[in-house]
Amino acid sequence: MRIADRYIGWQVLYGTIFGVSLLTVVLVLGQLFRKIRPLLVEQAAPLELMGRFVLLIIPFTLMFTLPWGFLASTLLSFGRLSSHNELLSLRMAGTSLLRVALPVLIVATCLSVLCWWLTGTAAPRAKDASRNLIYEAVRKDPRKLIKPRVVISRFPSQRVYAEAEDETGLLRGLHIYKFSGEGRDASLEAYMFAEEVDLYVNEEEKQLRLKLSNPFIEISMNKEEVSPIPIRATEMEPVLIDFSATSKKRNKPSDITNKDAPTRILQSREREDLSRRELSGEIPPQSASLPTGAAFPSGLDEQEESSTAILTSRRIEELQEVIAREKRFQEELNIEIHKRRSISMACLSFAMIGIPLGISARRRETSNGLLISLLVAAAYFGLLIFAQEIEDAPLPLILSILWLPNALCFLLGIWLFRRATFR
Repeated sequence: MRIADRYIGWQVLYGTIFGVSLLTVVLVLGQLFRKIRPLLVEQAAPLELMGRFVLLIIPFTLMFTLPWGFLASTLLSFGRLSSHNELLSLRMAGTSLLRVALPVLIVATCLSVLCWWLTGTAAPRAKDASRNLIYEAVRKDPRKLIKPRVVISRFPSQRVYAEAEDETGLLRGLHIYKFSGEGRDASLEAYMFAEEVDLYVNEEEKQLRLKLSNPFIEISMNKEEVSPIPIRATEMEPVLIDFSATSKKRNKPSDITNKDAPTRILQSREREDLSRRELSGEIPPQSASLPTGAAFPSGLDEQEESSTAILTSRRIEELQEVIAREKRFQEELNIEIHKRRSISMACLSFAMIGIPLGISARRRETSNGLLISLLVAAAYFGLLIFAQEIEDAPLPLILSILWLPNALCFLLGIWLFRRATFR
């Protein structure tokens, strides 16, 4: 039986490697062509940077291609065993279907552990590292960010145009239009013109700055009866892109690893508890815009502070916003953790449903196996995406939808296993 175990296990494993490689290449190319323009065309990024970009995409792609490739391999492998009567020979030798499927279930368990690492460790770290790619491309040569005689629209709610560039790389005649938004109904908020402009990167603050000579600024007011306000200066260094802002936004649940998730939930609950205690009067109220639980200012006695400080309406609104924000963060992080667990169980779920389906699809097993794998994977990941799009639904309903694909696959797999066993 060990020979049969190795034979079936390697058949499924080789097919999985081939399927995952093929699907990963297809999806990576799709992501590459969609996101390559800001790096390769606009920033003229080197090939080394492009290689790092491709490597950082792979963990996100493997989260979906690994279960899908395993499902297709399982269907094709057991369809081939059934069509060549190899499965019939094993059954006639007294081997049960569950014993025949044991090596596939072991492979599925190993792949589920790998998926858990991909979703909870590799993908968040890759997302964190990908944020610095644009910064590194700009840091090496910031002057390539703005090309003369080309309207630049990559900056949020801005349009930038440079008339010319001299032999030293300085821009001449820079026009910057600042709009209220990105839509067609966006109104012009400000206009800036500078005779000479140089771009440089402040590496301490991770900001791309413009060094303007003799700038002219015209600020438009919202009211039509008020004329624009002109401003003139000799020099100015405004911030064009603040790359440090990306590090301040790394509080999304998808950015948090499985290892850091319990700590982040505990910290969020502590902030929520302190806000509730301050709101109920259990701890002295703080000034508006002061974090909950902050120390008293130096030079003030705690007794004096508690006797004079009152809970203002503005502070009450801030505390209510903090409580709502922390509760929303905890729910989103809880949903993210359950989503990772659900995706990690996909390989085991696909093994339960793929083995009996592969046995039944014995005729034209290649086309049937690929079609079945496509339908099952589309339904499985479609339910996961649907659960993430529901925002106002109760948390138990969202978690139930996240685990529904695995539950359906296991129940259907048990029924199909039983049916195939006694057939």
